[in-house]
Amino acid sequence: MESKSAFVDVESPELSELQFQDISQEHSENETHTFSEFPPSAADEDDESGDKQKLLEEDKSKSPSFWSFEYYQTFFDVETGQVLQRILGSMLPIPQRNFLEYRIRPNPDLYGPFWICATLVFTTAIAGNLANYFSTPPTDIYKWKYEFHKVSYAATAIYAYWWLVPTTVWLFLRWRGNLASYTYLETICVYGYSLAIYIPISILWVINISVLQWILVIIGTLMSGSVLVLTFWPAVKNDDKKVI
Repeated sequence: MESKSAFVDVESPELSELQFQDISQEHSENETHTFSEFPPSAADEDDESGDKQKLLEEDKSKSPSFWSFEYYQTFFDVETGQVLQRILGSMLPIPQRNFLEYRIRPNPDLYGPFWICATLVFTTAIAGNLANYFSTPPTDIYKWKYEFHKVSYAATAIYAYWWLVPTTVWLFLRWRGNLASYTYLETICVYGYSLAIYIPISILWVINISVLQWILVIIGTLMSGSVLVLTFWPAVKNDDKKVI
């Protein structure tokens, strides 16, 4: 096998123009790079999302204390659109649809019933005073005065009805063993929304015509009662326990 060798002429003018430099090893040995931050990876993002989901599930699983504000906040967690739909459903009951199943569940609230009762208190008191004012003939002897005690009377009667009557019904159903489909909050919620029909009726009571007033009362009673009957009738219908 033939060996080949190459000779370089260092005295040639082309190679004489080249410049050679010595690289210091101290600079390369002392220079080190440290990485304090690393780019995020897909595995890290999955771990973070998994941790966040676990924290959210733990927060949901923890039930707030009875003495905490968060416990009562859940009773008022409802949107305005849902409240309007529930008010409309209580005023126009449909026999084929249960008001509790189609409107209230799965989120019964106390926000709508509370403001319905508050509005009914003031409309009843104001309408009663206006009806008294229009029915009183103007004379020099008698001067009409606003009766503020009607507000307290109306508030006591309305809020007592809203709490005492559904509580009695709920206790009766519990005694009969028919609480599988009705909770105490749902019972109070249904009774509260059933009072919405009396707000326009109380305003129309300003018209001082006794026949019209009685007709309005009958209409309100039938519509409000039909909501309650259609809601709670299945529990009574399927009850086989006999009262002793």
